[in-house]
Amino acid sequence: MVTVVVDNVSHTYTKPVVTVALVDIDLEFKHGGLYALLGPSGCGKTTLMKIIAGLLKPTKGRVLFDDKDVTDWPPRKRNVAMVFQFPVVYEMNVYDNIAFPLRNYGYSESEIRKRVYEVAELMGLKDVLKLSASKLDPAGRQKVAVARALVREPSVFLFDEPLSNLDPLSRMELRVKIKELQRRVKTTMIYVTHDQAEALTLADYIAVMNEGRVMQFDTPQNLYEYPRNTFVGFFIGNPGMNFVNCELVEQGLKCSDILYPLSSREVEFLRKYGGEFVLGIRPEYIRVEVKQGLAKAKCSIREDLGTAVLLHLETAGGVVVKAKLPPVTAVKEGDEVFIDFPREKVRIFTKSGELVL
Repeated sequence: MVTVVVDNVSHTYTKPVVTVALVDIDLEFKHGGLYALLGPSGCGKTTLMKIIAGLLKPTKGRVLFDDKDVTDWPPRKRNVAMVFQFPVVYEMNVYDNIAFPLRNYGYSESEIRKRVYEVAELMGLKDVLKLSASKLDPAGRQKVAVARALVREPSVFLFDEPLSNLDPLSRMELRVKIKELQRRVKTTMIYVTHDQAEALTLADYIAVMNEGRVMQFDTPQNLYEYPRNTFVGFFIGNPGMNFVNCELVEQGLKCSDILYPLSSREVEFLRKYGGEFVLGIRPEYIRVEVKQGLAKAKCSIREDLGTAVLLHLETAGGVVVKAKLPPVTAVKEGDEVFIDFPREKVRIFTKSGELVL
């Protein structure tokens, strides 16, 4: 097992045009954990994965495996296994696909057989070992790719969006397999994805990235409940956090026709950050009442999601929020209700988007 440290890493591509891909990345992936790099396309997560694998040398900074500086080491010396979005399988049966790297390393056939059967059992491939790997469905081929990486007993696993090419049912099945795999083999795993559902359900810690920077590196729960900035608040969640522009007044935050009350101590604390703020609250935490609340709002759109109802609510002053409620909610389009923001669920950000309260 290996702890991977990314120490002040930056990277700039010079061709075809100068592009800054990573800026001052500091991360530690402790041995045996499952971590995710999460962010939109072009945020730098794949570049960071390539640097960890040794496929790319950073413009600045170091990569350490435990206490060893491996920045200049080639991938083979790092003993890193990679699984990609589109699985690579060879024109041979499943057994030979899994055995391929062991034969390249010169293992005896008896040792190969032992390890192939162990991995095939773990990945649910024991019944298809004699079948042609290329004839399997996409989920089956991806299992073969994972098994072929696992059989080498790598120090670090790197997954580059391995489920994005699969149908929803196969994606769910393989997600469970990867989680089970991590629990059993206890190898450090770093999982690259743009899908927050995958990251939140799989990872112990998630690095949320945007424009080459790590916006927050934290547990799924903390990312959800205490986003460090408005980007994380909006990117995590389905839908993301509601944001309302506010002005600081003596009584609290004035958001158009909504006055969110604050204590005098809280007002004094916020004054040092200026006079304009952003109030954030997740849709499922908004209370929708018929008779009382912070402000009256009209339902403009009702979305029935099966397990929940999403109401688009607008106040007379133009404040628009989304409220996610149980499916039994009776509110219809055109109805007027009161909305309230539970104090313990409100997050206050600066105008530039940084969490302050």
